[in-house]
Amino acid sequence: MTEAERLRRPRVPEGVGAVGAAGDTVTLRSMAPVLVILCTGLFMVWLDTTIVNVALPDIQDSLGTTFTGLQWVVNAYTLTFACLMLVAGDIGDVFGHKRVFLVGILGFTAASALCAVAPDIGFLLAARGLQGACGAVIMPISLSLITAQGGTPRVRAAAVGIWSGVGSLGLAGGPLVGGLLVTHFGWASVFWVNVPIGLLAALAALRFITTGRGHAGRRIDTTGMVLFSAGVGSLTLGLIQADDWGWTSAAVLGVLALAAVLLAGFAGWELRTRAPVLPMTLFRDRAFTLPNLAGMVTFFGMFGVLLFLSVHFQSFEGLSAYDTGLRFLPLTAATAVAAPVAGWVTGRYGARLPLAAGCAVSALGLLALTRVPMDDGFLEYTGPFVLIGFGTTLAVTPGTIAVLAAVMENRAGMGAGAVQTSRQIGGVLGVAVLGTVVIQHFRDKLPGALAHLALPDGERARVVERLSSGGRPDVSGLPPAARTAILEPAGRALADSIQTAIGVAAVCNLVAAVLVLVAMPRQAHTPGKGGTA
Repeated sequence: MTEAERLRRPRVPEGVGAVGAAGDTVTLRSMAPVLVILCTGLFMVWLDTTIVNVALPDIQDSLGTTFTGLQWVVNAYTLTFACLMLVAGDIGDVFGHKRVFLVGILGFTAASALCAVAPDIGFLLAARGLQGACGAVIMPISLSLITAQGGTPRVRAAAVGIWSGVGSLGLAGGPLVGGLLVTHFGWASVFWVNVPIGLLAALAALRFITTGRGHAGRRIDTTGMVLFSAGVGSLTLGLIQADDWGWTSAAVLGVLALAAVLLAGFAGWELRTRAPVLPMTLFRDRAFTLPNLAGMVTFFGMFGVLLFLSVHFQSFEGLSAYDTGLRFLPLTAATAVAAPVAGWVTGRYGARLPLAAGCAVSALGLLALTRVPMDDGFLEYTGPFVLIGFGTTLAVTPGTIAVLAAVMENRAGMGAGAVQTSRQIGGVLGVAVLGTVVIQHFRDKLPGALAHLALPDGERARVVERLSSGGRPDVSGLPPAARTAILEPAGRALADSIQTAIGVAAVCNLVAAVLVLVAMPRQAHTPGKGGTA
């Protein structure tokens, strides 16, 4: 069948049509060993996206880096992760998902060990980049292997729901797990924990995963892969460095312009080539485009909340890494509860309504968070965090299912890579755009907040400069009253700035909910079987 014929294949109404190769004899119970292995790999990848947040102050003290260096501990992972997911998914489609999954798991495990023994910040950043690259392999390939197990549409929806929920649990549980590990074993433990888990997952994959052969007859779109990776990499780099270099600086504008040229070149190439890595015609399908957009928006808010609140709780509220993780416990628990609910609802009612509801619930939680005084205790955060965790997971599962359903079964890796790339770019945008809102607002408010300090003008300016550049204030040598006089108003100014940014994320989630509800088709494709490319 030619590519043009594939693109003209009729849609299959949701819940109707062919099932997997094993038919309806495939159940969640029969899939359990493979599902556990794949979810374990996914959990590690998402855990390492956020687990490092609560370790940043200890890394700064241990390796003696600047705040910019700390940002790159997060961003080095994010950059390679975002660049390579689509490419890795397509490579898995060609060379075999099981083989590529094993490469990703073993590479991620080795990179984690390198992070743990890093002697300086440069070594750590290189190892984090390798971690992100291997995580970009695990993420889409694990999802492709789930769809390859077969089963009815409801079984597939339930399996993808569990997969999505475990990923969300890893993302939301990072601060809690990281806090526990850092408090008792030091910052390197957040990386060492991956080593035994990764080795066990690789051994189990060799034993239990039997599906996932490649489609060796299909050509690899090398030019498209290079253009896409370079374009997304340039976009991610520009967004990451926008606050540090300045949004209007020549460096940022140049990098973003390069990204625009590369991505435009990628789109033009994909329209001409016979075997595109990402067929542009997919974006005409609202069942593909809107779930990707919604996923981008939900991660836009989630990444910003986790990063900025982690910094605030430790630097200005004086919480330990473990206590910071406990503060996020309601978000983690809500994620675990929402995972099976999201899979069941999507399998029964389709993707549109739960996707819209997830965005709306996330928006409600973000709005509620803007009303919580950030020096309050655990209970005051519970309601907003429950809503954010539940809403994000409720949106992730139907969005994943809808995107996979929009592509042909032999392009499952590409579909999985596309949906995860859009979410990762959303996370980068969240850190970059919301970070700019936070820092600019904080810089504007800080001089007034500290104007009452009885300090020489030069000393006051030094304190303001260090705080506004993201550094932790060195007040250990000051009397308790002086420490309080600096930290309390600075903390209030930062809290107000964070809440302003969270309000922006809430509005974006509301807009996404409305778009999905109004514009997404009521009928979707059957997961992994319908689709347009």
